[in-house]
Amino acid sequence: MEVKPGMYIREKELIQMSGVTRFSLLFWNEIREKVGEIVKAEMKKDKRENWSLWLTSKDDVKVILHGCSAGYGGEGPRGTIEVLESAGFNPKRVREIVFNKETFSLRRKVQA
Repeated sequence: MEVKPGMYIREKELIQMSGVTRFSLLFWNEIREKVGEIVKAEMKKDKRENWSLWLTSKDDVKVILHGCSAGYGGEGPRGTIEVLESAGFNPKRVREIVFNKETFSLRRKVQA
């Protein structure tokens, strides 16, 4: 897959599955090198109470993972932690926020 600046990438468009943590992790591990450096992460909840993790790269590529969640101690939040730590976010802060907040927004500086 070719990744271009400003592009939106959703795992359900490529894997044909959505809302399953292990599929989100597989997808993330396949594309993370192509996406580039992640500078923003947001956990969003839609009108139907479905979570999704939105990752934004320094080139404004947006990756949307529907199998990641937050606000409790289950598989979805553990998947979110794995993604965020691999994307370079502070592990201590990530764990503190992901297990305790259903929605959040994190930013990190672009690495030189």
